[in-house]
Amino acid sequence: MMPRFLPPAPGCRPILVWARALPPGAEKQLRHIASQPYVVEHVAAMPDLHVASGIAVGTVFATEHHVVPGALGGDLGCGVSAWRFPLTSGLPGRDVLERVLSQLAERIPVDDAVHRGRGLPLPPALESPPLSTQKLRHAWERLAPRHLATLGGGNHFLELDRDADGALWLLLHTGSRGVGAAIADHHGRVARALGE
Repeated sequence: MMPRFLPPAPGCRPILVWARALPPGAEKQLRHIASQPYVVEHVAAMPDLHVASGIAVGTVFATEHHVVPGALGGDLGCGVSAWRFPLTSGLPGRDVLERVLSQLAERIPVDDAVHRGRGLPLPPALESPPLSTQKLRHAWERLAPRHLATLGGGNHFLELDRDADGALWLLLHTGSRGVGAAIADHHGRVARALGE
């Protein structure tokens, strides 16, 4: 899909849209961020654009000398990854790929769902990441095993796709889950306290 520009508006940076259609309320959120003095270049609206608290999820913008905490809410640390299967011939057909996706959907908790009980064992690299407070370390110990290998709701996904050359790709966009929310809540409170 070729991107298109929204009609220009006074005082706004250009807005480049990759979404087929803008959901109700999204244009207002895009124009609001495009009118901010700290935004440089243009604002981009990705295909997964949807209205959220503050700025529409799927909005991309650049700043210079500014950090915009909480621009897309309190969720942070989503993971995005793409892996190209090394096979170039003899790839499974659509029927097989649909069965694989169906089985993944049955096994991967999504949205508010988590792994039951103690959760999954964490890989050694994830057992004790450096966190800023003891409270956040406890949140990590409690939440990470239950949220590992799960997907958030909204625009998070796991999908199989073929590129223009026919190669098969696994695409993954996870949510940061409860750990991201705990970290965002903590640092939001600290920032508000410092600003008072």
